[in-house]
Amino acid sequence: MAADVRHRFEALPADSELRPLTKAVLEESVNRLSTGPATTVARIQNRARLIQALYRALDRLDAAQRPTPAT
Repeated sequence: MAADVRHRFEALPADSELRPLTKAVLEESVNRLSTGPATTVARIQNRARLIQALYRALDRLDAAQRPTPAT
């Protein structure tokens, strides 16, 4: 999932307002995923929060890339 977010992040225009937030989520994913396996409840909860953040980032990127309907 992080790879999907990174791929869409790289396709964003340089001036996109989504870049800073998406970059922060990606950096956090690298930090959290670089540790060993989640073996405690707290670490599992942290991984679950990371997955939620990645899904939110994907949702924002999807919404930003959808064309706006013509009125």
